[in-house]
Amino acid sequence: MRNHPTSRVLPAIILAAAVSSCVTESAEPPALRETLPNGALLVRYPDLPAIDAIGPEVTEAHVDLRFGSLEGDDPNLIFGDIRGIQASSDGTIYVLDFQATEVRVFDSDGRYLRTIVRRGEGPGEITAANGLVLSGDTLLWINDHGKWRIIGVNPAGEEVRRFNAPVLGYGFVWTGPFDNRGRYWSLTAHSDEERRYPPPPGLSSRTSRGYYKSYDLSSEAVDSVFLGESSLQSYYYQDSNGLWQLLAPSFSAFEMIVVNPSGGFWRANNVAYRIARTGEGGDTLVVIEAGVPVLPLTDEDRAAFVEEIVEDSPEARSAAEEVAALMPDVKPILARMFVDDEGRLWVQRVTPEDAPAFYDTYSEEGDYLGSVRFAFTPAPYSRFWVQHGNIYTWVVDEMDVPYVVRAPLR
Repeated sequence: MRNHPTSRVLPAIILAAAVSSCVTESAEPPALRETLPNGALLVRYPDLPAIDAIGPEVTEAHVDLRFGSLEGDDPNLIFGDIRGIQASSDGTIYVLDFQATEVRVFDSDGRYLRTIVRRGEGPGEITAANGLVLSGDTLLWINDHGKWRIIGVNPAGEEVRRFNAPVLGYGFVWTGPFDNRGRYWSLTAHSDEERRYPPPPGLSSRTSRGYYKSYDLSSEAVDSVFLGESSLQSYYYQDSNGLWQLLAPSFSAFEMIVVNPSGGFWRANNVAYRIARTGEGGDTLVVIEAGVPVLPLTDEDRAAFVEEIVEDSPEARSAAEEVAALMPDVKPILARMFVDDEGRLWVQRVTPEDAPAFYDTYSEEGDYLGSVRFAFTPAPYSRFWVQHGNIYTWVVDEMDVPYVVRAPLR
């Protein structure tokens, strides 16, 4: 079964950045603050910098370190499939190579130091890992999804802790949300509706209940927080070979929810610039609103979706046209949210496919701290991490060879 892209506008690259001192000291757009009836703080920004703006509120992130190799004398500089990068306070860089199934350590200048985790079944060894998270400078968590376990190793690669993943699932890159109370969080969903095969032809919807499940590292207690119900629409048809294919409407609205390390969650719908910080009990604490223009969905957008589908599957025209007719009237304006290593919220705005990634940053109380634009293009489907004032991610060259990069914000 082939899954067609759910959006031609949302960037496939998932990125992040950090706020530099020159951003936080710059002039900020005026904010209107009021207290809502439930006691929550509402912060409104009538204007924010445009995604192509140049000025004191916008910082550009430029690469100052790049290392990797297509071939050479040091095989430790050859990366097959990077799935995680972490950095300690002294600039030491840890790189997880999914293909090699190992974690390599480099100094702040990109020179290879040692390999601390390798493929295997013993302590401190992994079978298949797709992410790592550095806790302080002394504990590196690695998601070994081959065994559905998460192991913790020290800088020498010695295993000091392990626990079973509370939710069995797999993503391209694991980012391991741990909060400040020593709890690991996993997003999961449940539905009472059975999956059918073959699926029902045409449009169908499936309702599920979302939860964030937590695992307490100290008590080993597992708990969960109910996030609400959601409905996913799908359209199935049979191609000329009799195989069932899935068409998902582009530009679909959905809720984004991320763990706030100091407690609770940040939540937003991707079609509106309205972001709420909530407690674990569901109470709203802070709401951020910004006057970012809504993007209308045009007939040309619908036609382009149809033609993209038909280019690969000519027999799918009628199905694609039916799906296009179900698309909403507006496009998403938010792409992703995350919280950096200093507790600041990063909100990625949707940008054209050929435009750099653009982020707005906020404090927990909704104070705008500036915006960040990437001056480089990370690899498709890559992740990025913000640690100690630097962005860490990877890029690829014209031959798709990956390279680790660092971009300071100053």
